[in-house]
Amino acid sequence: MKRVQAILATLVTVCMTGAAFAPSGACAQTDDNSLPGQKNANRDITIDGWIRRAPHYPGLAAAYFTIVNKGHEAHLISGVTSPDCTDIEAFHSEQEVTSHTASLFSHFTIPSDMTMVFPEGGYHLICRNFPDTVKVGETVPLTFKYLGGSSTTANFKLRD
Repeated sequence: MKRVQAILATLVTVCMTGAAFAPSGACAQTDDNSLPGQKNANRDITIDGWIRRAPHYPGLAAAYFTIVNKGHEAHLISGVTSPDCTDIEAFHSEQEVTSHTASLFSHFTIPSDMTMVFPEGGYHLICRNFPDTVKVGETVPLTFKYLGGSSTTANFKLRD
């Protein structure tokens, strides 16, 4: 049991520090609700964003946002979901898309006391199979899940 705890502690450290040698997907597989400092990530983090349809790609929408961690602990996003998207992936407007870039927000650390902006032209989220029934001005809920079990749901307003 101590060996399992040591491995888990090492994995959490790797995930939280963003070490480059972490195996792909390993951080997203950790689902321990008792990790120190992680249980209340939803109290530390606020998200403000908006979404728009991808003009040349039917069924896709791009989400842009600012995420603020006002806490004194780094928090790790372990996934992003929405009832209006069959899948959500990371995308960069000017970079090649790979399996590593697509899964960016399934193991992304938000440092303590940090504001991070994901604007047009940079990294953002892609919502697949975005429904035509959502109209401009309506909101789309995106839920950011954190290592430790908490989550934050932010309403992204659909812009033209």
